[in-house]
Amino acid sequence: MVGVLIALVVLGVIVSVLSVFTAARKLLWLHLPTEPASARVSVILPLTGPAPHLPHLLARLAAQTLRPRRLIVVVESQDDPACAAARAAAPDAGFPVEIVIAGPAVDQAQKCHNQQAALRHIDAHDEIIVCMDGDIRPHPTWLSALVAPIRNEDFDLVTGHRWQQVAAPRLGAHLIAAIDRAVTLTPRLDRDSTRVVWGGSMAISVAAAARMDFAGSLDHTLSDDLSIVTRAAEAELRVVTRGALFIASPSDARLGPAWRFARRQYQICHIYRPWLWRLALTLIGTRLLAWIAATALLGMGHPFGVAIVLLCGLGLAKQYLVARVADRVGIADPAAVRLGQLALGVIQPVTDVFHASVILAAVWTRHVRWGHVLYEVQAPDRIRVKERRPFTP
Repeated sequence: MVGVLIALVVLGVIVSVLSVFTAARKLLWLHLPTEPASARVSVILPLTGPAPHLPHLLARLAAQTLRPRRLIVVVESQDDPACAAARAAAPDAGFPVEIVIAGPAVDQAQKCHNQQAALRHIDAHDEIIVCMDGDIRPHPTWLSALVAPIRNEDFDLVTGHRWQQVAAPRLGAHLIAAIDRAVTLTPRLDRDSTRVVWGGSMAISVAAAARMDFAGSLDHTLSDDLSIVTRAAEAELRVVTRGALFIASPSDARLGPAWRFARRQYQICHIYRPWLWRLALTLIGTRLLAWIAATALLGMGHPFGVAIVLLCGLGLAKQYLVARVADRVGIADPAAVRLGQLALGVIQPVTDVFHASVILAAVWTRHVRWGHVLYEVQAPDRIRVKERRPFTP
């Protein structure tokens, strides 16, 4: 029994060391994108809900070193509060804004249906299509950094990284940041089966979009990200993730909404990348079991206090390096947020319990709630909208 507990502690320490290594590796190899690019770019923005930050987002787009040719805002219906928000903000955007009404989805995610509706408005004047999420805060060189590998290096599809920011002193926002940042810093393997794109910050040439049938890749799916990269691999597109292209995504989520958001992410992962779901469960479970084993050994009179101190120290070191990465890419945390993240590093089991709970809860994928829509999932390509809640004003 003691031997098993010691083995669990050793495995947990190894997982923590690897976590520190990935953060250190990212920091050491971080080269910020600086090359300029020019192209005729249409940006697609699927939007729903009140969208209170839309004017601020449009101002950030207007301040880009590469200004978009136009922004295509696509919403489900005129009853969606996002429609009124877009109409109110469009006149002050400083560039053309088109508003597209997609209609309700039936057998796919509403976001995917919205994107398909926007893609029908791409025309012969466009060279590059960019997809973005409405909750990001792009820095002035974001669009140029996305487009440059397509224009200068003959890549077909380029994506960046979401960087969760804590926008309010809430535990949910802190936990989401601690988990998501660790995932962001994980090295990407250059293989079709492991490659991931993020539809919240993605560029693709119009020619490549036609070659892979971009719109068709969004049929019968809940995940734009994973479905797009699968079709891109089948079409043998050249895909790259810009390692230093981090885009801020502020979160003020309380604990309940944060848990539901994380669970939905892992539900989608379990449906479309089950091996990634299993890997996450293995790593987080191993580290959590190491804490339990070290505590049990200490209670049994064995001198394993040093193992607990080591695990705390590794968690602290990881969060310190994560903060340094944020500093390097220009999205540093305020002092209070940094202290909160460092504290979560020391008491890593708090984050790991939360993380393990959403991973385990994601086993049940029959129903997935995303925003105001409840989806019934019979298979990865058999999706049905089961219920729609009224829009929140």
